[in-house]
Amino acid sequence: MAEQTLGNYVRGEREPSYDFLRRLREYQSVDINWLITGEIGVEAQVQGTAKQTQQITIPRYAIQASAGGGAVVLSQEVEDYFTVSRDWIARYLPQGAKAGVIEARGDSMEPTIADGDILLLNFSIDNSAVNDGGVFVISVDGVLLVKRLQVTVDGHILIRSDNSLYEQERVTREFADERISVHAKVVWVGGPIRRK
Repeated sequence: MAEQTLGNYVRGEREPSYDFLRRLREYQSVDINWLITGEIGVEAQVQGTAKQTQQITIPRYAIQASAGGGAVVLSQEVEDYFTVSRDWIARYLPQGAKAGVIEARGDSMEPTIADGDILLLNFSIDNSAVNDGGVFVISVDGVLLVKRLQVTVDGHILIRSDNSLYEQERVTREFADERISVHAKVVWVGGPIRRK
């Protein structure tokens, strides 16, 4: 394929043909559902002879969420991809959920999340996810953070770090609606073995 044609596809100036997408799936094991919609598909890929594997490719974004003082959101470009089995991903995400992987920076979420850990995110969440609590990727005035959110009985939101050296913050719903964006819920964390 000519570089100009590929560039047109990447920039959205032209749409690839069905035949191109079919060949891409066959030769590169690309999940066409994810390519078109950004959602995880459950597409069986045929590799080698008649052996079938069910793999899902998850984008790893070239951004880092701070588990510390905060990092400015710079880019949402895909840096590379993680490929996992359909069975593995089903443990952590509902079918059809939009997923992504990013890297954590800082120590505010230790021991749950350490500096450099890989975070598997569920982008297909709604307000009920925050009401249920958990660890989320949020931005406050353009600063991307990984924090534990909890809704209190009086309607406030606690923004907490798992590291006891960091103080929690309590904000009103109005503040949250105006200044905080909840991007995704962290559903899995992975990283290297660390020394004690």
